[in-house]
Amino acid sequence: MRGKGVRLCVDLMQVSARLLLCGALALGIAARAQTLATTVPLMLPAATVFDAQGNLYFVETANHIVRKVTSADILTTVAGNGVQGLTGDGGAATAAELDSPAGLALDSAGDLFIADSHNQRIREVVESTGVIRTIAGSGAAGFSGDGGSATSAQLDLPTALALDSAGNLFIADTRNHRIRRIAAVTGVITTVAGNGIESFSGDGGLATAAAIDSPNGLALDSAGDLFIADTHNGRVREVSATTGRITTIAGAGVVGGAVQSFSGDGGAATSAGLALPRGLTVDASGNLYLADSANHRIRRISPAGVITTVAGQGTEAFVGDGGSASAASLDSPRSVAISPTGLLTLADTENQRVRQFDAQTAPGPYVHTIAGLAVSSADALSLAGAAVDVYGSGSVTATLTSATNATGSVTLLDTSGGAQTPLGSASLSANSASFSTSALAAGLHSLLASYAGDASHGAATSSALAVTVTPLAITAAANSATIFYGQALPTLTGSLTGVLAQDAGKVAASFTTTAAALSTVGSYPIAATLTGSAASNYTVSVSPAVSFNIAQVASLTGLSASTNALGLGVPVTLTAQESSTTSGVPTGSITLLDGTTTLATLPLSSGAASFTTSSLAVGAHTLSASYSGDANFLPSSSTTTNVAVAAASDFTLTATGATTQSVPAGSAATYNFSVAMVGAALSSPITLAVTGVPTGSTASINPTYLPPGGAATSFTVTIQTPLSAMNRTQPLQPEATGNGLRTLLAILLLPAIGLARSRGKILVRKVRSLSGLLLAAATLLALATLATGCGDRVHTASQTTSSTSYTLTVTGTATGPSGAALQHSANVTLQVMQ
Repeated sequence: MRGKGVRLCVDLMQVSARLLLCGALALGIAARAQTLATTVPLMLPAATVFDAQGNLYFVETANHIVRKVTSADILTTVAGNGVQGLTGDGGAATAAELDSPAGLALDSAGDLFIADSHNQRIREVVESTGVIRTIAGSGAAGFSGDGGSATSAQLDLPTALALDSAGNLFIADTRNHRIRRIAAVTGVITTVAGNGIESFSGDGGLATAAAIDSPNGLALDSAGDLFIADTHNGRVREVSATTGRITTIAGAGVVGGAVQSFSGDGGAATSAGLALPRGLTVDASGNLYLADSANHRIRRISPAGVITTVAGQGTEAFVGDGGSASAASLDSPRSVAISPTGLLTLADTENQRVRQFDAQTAPGPYVHTIAGLAVSSADALSLAGAAVDVYGSGSVTATLTSATNATGSVTLLDTSGGAQTPLGSASLSANSASFSTSALAAGLHSLLASYAGDASHGAATSSALAVTVTPLAITAAANSATIFYGQALPTLTGSLTGVLAQDAGKVAASFTTTAAALSTVGSYPIAATLTGSAASNYTVSVSPAVSFNIAQVASLTGLSASTNALGLGVPVTLTAQESSTTSGVPTGSITLLDGTTTLATLPLSSGAASFTTSSLAVGAHTLSASYSGDANFLPSSSTTTNVAVAAASDFTLTATGATTQSVPAGSAATYNFSVAMVGAALSSPITLAVTGVPTGSTASINPTYLPPGGAATSFTVTIQTPLSAMNRTQPLQPEATGNGLRTLLAILLLPAIGLARSRGKILVRKVRSLSGLLLAAATLLALATLATGCGDRVHTASQTTSSTSYTLTVTGTATGPSGAALQHSANVTLQVMQ
């Protein structure tokens, strides 16, 4: 069975090779007059169709031509010049180039429609003129154009065609997974089935919404119902002409392609197993015939829905001409057609023949070849050889069964894969010819021997000989290699032994290992894979077995501290970083050391670990990190990191200068203080406060706080005392009054004194006169005062002075490194005199 794929032709034979073959057989691609259809080798005959006169048309896909076989078995070419290409529109069809034609249809006027599959076009040969033209497809593979002119639309591998009674042409647009229709009157193209998705869905619904997979066969019944070979879904589906709905009528199917099975004969067609169904046709009684291609059978579905096999016993070979059709062997048939006389005709594609049933009753019908090289009834050619050969060895022998020795040569052909490839020719000797098969590629081959005949012996063709060629075992010697973990994988090297001389330069070894980037440390086997055009002909093993090794790689350990100088009790964070000298991230654990003392052993996370401690003692510390290694990394140690721990951060507060001061009420006293840091400088400010201040007094601190770092280490406290109540309300005493008079007198005299000094001698007399007046006034005032104070010059009230002492407490407060409050105070004394 074949793998999934819908291309109808494989790699084509070179033109020179075809000419060689034809020369050996005394035949040509271009048909000669009165050339019998059974004397010409064919290359991938596919679609078949009859005209009303009984002439058979078929595409010869790999020769890029369309052939006609008359009712007299005469073969002619009606389209294509045998060259793979695209030319000729508007000229004679026989001079045009085609590319892998795959589908055919004939209308009532005899005009021939060709699915020119690899040219992405539908072309028409007009019966009356023989001129060819394109009627659909722009030539670019794709999907577009619905609702417009068919000649502007894009197709993608059109393969099968069918015409309805109104002349509308249906196309299996295979790689677009759609069925499309060209209206006979307007030439407009539309989609009638398939949504373009390569899948299976939609039964019971509108056909245009259904998913189909690589359709490769079409047929229409008298009611206009459309039958579709849904090839890779393993089904045959029907689109109702009246409702447009789609249903499955044959094939159990499996979604997803690769549907390869055979079952169900005698039962309901919908339960049967199909394998890549392709060509379809309907007879006058409503029986539907299908080419069950990968099952190598032709099957029939009755109007009642029962499926049976009518040709082929399932073996992929060529056997059975002249015998019962049900006992014959077919090879990948791709189409079926019914002649005007009701004879079932099939394209036995990879047997390179067109075969037909006769009208015999049971045990018939019998099958025979009507186009392609037929088996001669007079002389039989057989081909013998081992069924299994190792690549590079083997041979086959062709033997002509004849009463007399024949002359000429026999050509050996390989018909596997859909192509007909000549392997060489050998002259008959005693009616036999031997061939070496050492050049056959590994795989399954279908070999065929062909004899062109001589003056007394007719042409003959052997039955196919199935030969399996197994790959030749060879040896690869790989070179071992070692890398460190995390390094890029190197290109592995080695050598090959055992390659045949015929494949020199066509086979090489690629050495691989299961190790990948960042595979763990260890040993990994090295395997060899063959590359090159002849690689599939060999199997390889590595001998002796060698390994690809991955070794542990060096690691790098780093250590850093959040600070290198701190006070006792201050936390410090140690961060260890582990890295690779190549790539990858070390795992495992890392140990932090203070000298030789272990501080902590920590698991690595993404190659890092952190540890915070406030327990380091006062003094110098030499810190390091030690990595223990893991499966991929070797152990390593960091360089040392030095950390100095000073005494605990603190401060002292001391009063400097006079600590006891006496001031009269209403006066101010100022005290001086100093602050000294202990250990490392504080990182917080020192706030200052004073308590014990006399009632009514005000306290001023300058500065109000000491900032962090110890830049300011002194401050002052000033206490402003209030006036006492007694000083604010006591009346003047006589002594005070006398003093006041004296003061008044002095004030009165000051202008005179000043005036005398400022004017000089010129004013002496005037001043003296004024001074005399002032002196007289002062004298009178003094006498009056003495008169009032006489008899009361001794104070009767108490004249003693009292004072009050106050203890002032000045406090500094800060936050230590650990968060605890640090507080220190100093006391001074204030005496306030009343």
